[in-house]
Amino acid sequence: MSSRSRTTALEPALARLRDSLDLRANSLLITVFGDAFAPRGQSIWLGSLIELLAPFGISGRLVRTSAFRLAADDWFTAARVGRRSYYGLSDAGQLRVQHADQRIYDFNLAQWDGHWTLLLLDPGMRASERQRLQRELLWQSFGRISPHVFAHPHMHAQALSEIIAAAGVADQVAVLRAQSLPGETEQPLVSIMHSVFDLAKVALAWSQFIGRFSPWLAQVAQLDPAQAFIVRTLLIHAYRRVVLRDPNLPRAFLPDHWPGVRARRLCERLYGSLLGASENHLRAMVQTNSGPLRAAPRAMRRRSAGKNPDAP
Repeated sequence: MSSRSRTTALEPALARLRDSLDLRANSLLITVFGDAFAPRGQSIWLGSLIELLAPFGISGRLVRTSAFRLAADDWFTAARVGRRSYYGLSDAGQLRVQHADQRIYDFNLAQWDGHWTLLLLDPGMRASERQRLQRELLWQSFGRISPHVFAHPHMHAQALSEIIAAAGVADQVAVLRAQSLPGETEQPLVSIMHSVFDLAKVALAWSQFIGRFSPWLAQVAQLDPAQAFIVRTLLIHAYRRVVLRDPNLPRAFLPDHWPGVRARRLCERLYGSLLGASENHLRAMVQTNSGPLRAAPRAMRRRSAGKNPDAP
């Protein structure tokens, strides 16, 4: 069978994979920018974005509308050069992507030091401010214990400070470091955290992720560059939606055979296998405000460089 025949034979499977996911233009644009463009720091021609998203069933009109909305929401910046529009990440968007990258591309379960980060919100905080901060905290996988108390087992202090400062509520948020008292059993805390973080729902999402993407490990060699880009984007899009809801609880708090461990290994291995061919597609397709798309920087190449000691 010719190479073209093999890649054509995979198109129905690609369509089924695409259709199994709830793809929304705004969210997919954020995935593509976070995964492919943020490390390069370039703004992308709108025409290139329209071409890239067409295989995902996103129309050119919807790409235009979504890019405009994301600029209005301070995710993107927009610039015109002649008759062309270019979109890049805003400072706020870049910061959000950087915070998310720390969890998306570190495929290990983080080591836990026994402490929890607790945030106490001033009850007098305006509802609009609380909602804006809550949105950012949930994006960072904080659990909401009550309307004014949030918890997380792993949180970079600098990232948290940046989130609170960006929300403009530094004088209304207390950040505490807590741990269980010596001699106290952790079982009540385990039950509470399972409920707070809805761990059963996260486990189901991880199992679905494994079911969707594990068959593609055997198909990588048959994918052409355009197909590799589609699978890579769908992989990271689906992974991002789960990993950003997963609080990355300590191993002692997780059920036996937690599917998140296998899912992380799968994503790291498959992403690394897709990276080279998909990058060829991007460089051939994308035009930026500063000429051709830059080669993948070292930070991108290190994403799947065997950081997971348990990876097969």
